[in-house]
Amino acid sequence: MKYFSNITAISELSESEGVFTTAQAVRMDISRDALAHSCRVGRLERICHGAYRMSGTQRRDTDELNALWKLTNPSLCAWERKRRWDGIAVSGTTAANLQQMVDFFLSPYRMTAPTRINTRNESLSFAKRELDERDIVWLDGLPVTKPERTLVDLCLDCEDPSLITDAYRDALGRGLNTQRLKELVEENSKTAKRRELMMPLLMVLNG
Repeated sequence: MKYFSNITAISELSESEGVFTTAQAVRMDISRDALAHSCRVGRLERICHGAYRMSGTQRRDTDELNALWKLTNPSLCAWERKRRWDGIAVSGTTAANLQQMVDFFLSPYRMTAPTRINTRNESLSFAKRELDERDIVWLDGLPVTKPERTLVDLCLDCEDPSLITDAYRDALGRGLNTQRLKELVEENSKTAKRRELMMPLLMVLNG
C-alpha cells in the first residue's frame, strides 16, 4: 500500500508544483528511496541534484531555472513563496531573455538575493542586492525582475552597453515604465562609480 501511496503523492506534488524538490517530497512523506526508485523505473526525471519532474509531462525551457530557484528555499512550495516573497528573483540577462529583451541567453542563470548565496553550480550566479517587490513580476511561477529593474541590473552587472541600449529600446516598445526606470537609475547613481555604471541608461534617458 505504501508503494501506491507514494505514486499518488508524487503525482499530486507534480501536478501542484511541476518541478519539485526532495525537501517538498519529504514534507508529503515521500521518502528519498521512493524518489530514487521512481527515477530508476522512469516515472521521474532528475533535473539537477535535489529536483525532479514527472516523465511524460510537458517540458519547459525554464524547468532547470525553476528547479534552481526552488532549491534556494527547497522545503517551501511555490505558492508559499509567492504569498510571502523572500527577496530572491530571476534577474539580469536571464530576466531579459524571459522578457524578450535583445538576444540574451537564458543561461548561465542569474538571480538576485538580499543575502549572499554561494553555489557550486557553474550555470548559476547570484547578485547580492535588495529588490523592491513592486519591481517583480511572476512569470511561469517564477519571480522575475520587471524590465525597469532588469535594465538597471544589466548595468550593474557590466553587460555590453550597446546590448543594454538595445534592451531599452525593446522594452520601450512593450510599455516600459520610464518614470520608474528614472527612479531606479537615480537610486543607483549616488556614487561616481555607480553613476559610471548607469551611463548606458543615463544616455538614452537624457538623449
